[in-house]
Amino acid sequence: MSGTAPGRARNSLGVWSLVLGGASFLLFLGVLTGVPAILVGNDGRRAVRAGEADNENVAMAGVLLGWASVAVTLVGAGVIAYLMVADGR
Repeated sequence: MSGTAPGRARNSLGVWSLVLGGASFLLFLGVLTGVPAILVGNDGRRAVRAGEADNENVAMAGVLLGWASVAVTLVGAGVIAYLMVADGR
């Protein structure tokens, strides 16, 4: 018999969330992969609560990396905007 064990079918959501969140930092992709990491990670956490997956910590790590990446991107954009305005004085 082949197939996945019950309760493990949607663990890929947590893994994808972690991959996207990690890529947002390691590859400096910011919002491009940070927002999908948040969305997919929340779906993964929802799957854990429904008993369809068992990797909530992995999904949560992806969500946290996604939010951190979005925050760093927004702060960086704010600093660049400030420097551009301050330089124009």
